[in-house]
Amino acid sequence: MNFFWNLIFKRKIRRDARVPLTQILEQVLSYLAKSEDSIWSDMEVEETVQLINKQLDLLKCSGKVNVSKLNYLFLPTAPLQEIAMENGWVDEYLKLAEQFDSHMAKYC
Repeated sequence: MNFFWNLIFKRKIRRDARVPLTQILEQVLSYLAKSEDSIWSDMEVEETVQLINKQLDLLKCSGKVNVSKLNYLFLPTAPLQEIAMENGWVDEYLKLAEQFDSHMAKYC
């Protein structure tokens, strides 16, 4: 089952998109490092950090990430937006989400 899951949801990110995507995820991590859990988010900050770190490691090693997991984090009212709203960095989140969406649309 894991094989099929990875086949369907893990995608290789084009080389020219890896650096910008890495920078976006690292900026999100820097905000999360100063954040507390939100009662509205279905994920705790630590869980969100672990998920992003795992995807960053995959991106740096193989260039493959689980696109559905990353896309989920950036959806409206998904964990990142809820955490950002709770911790006062929603404007920064919206800019990062816009950049993320733009890169994912172009390069994936």
